[in-house]
Amino acid sequence: MSEDSVLRYADERDKTFGIAGMTITLVACRDEELLAEIRLDAEPGETMVMTHDYGMRANPRMSAKIIWTQALDELRTTTSMALGNIVCRRYVMARRGLTPADTTPIREAVRSEGLTHCSLEQDEADALFERCLSTVDRIFRHSTVHQVAAAFADELSARRTMSAREAIELLSSLGLR
Repeated sequence: MSEDSVLRYADERDKTFGIAGMTITLVACRDEELLAEIRLDAEPGETMVMTHDYGMRANPRMSAKIIWTQALDELRTTTSMALGNIVCRRYVMARRGLTPADTTPIREAVRSEGLTHCSLEQDEADALFERCLSTVDRIFRHSTVHQVAAAFADELSARRTMSAREAIELLSSLGLR
């Protein structure tokens, strides 16, 4: 996903809410096993350290269908994380809704990545995007998730880094299960 768009952070508070949104989305979508570490002071695009399994598709012994399915799952996860980032920042921090200016760059990136890595037609990529957006929207419509996101962002700001285990335990202690 392009960092020259809606995912660019205005300040550190904006960044902590974006990271909180990505982390909450991973946990809510049951993809937390893909997270290795969170680093607030890392450059944008490097704050979420994923496990070595994420992005590894080059095993020639695997069938093309398995590799395609993994690529599609990773596109879904990446799309959901990007949307979790922007939705948390808009809904929780700024207390406003999404605009086409927020979602269009992400949709276009999904179309491009979907075509490049999964041979998805535009309508297929759009359907994947809409499913991810619907899921993330449902997650962040809950007021309790807003409280969890704010508390997580505050704790991340204080700690600066968290292992995946620490992040998951913190979210669990805050009520996200």
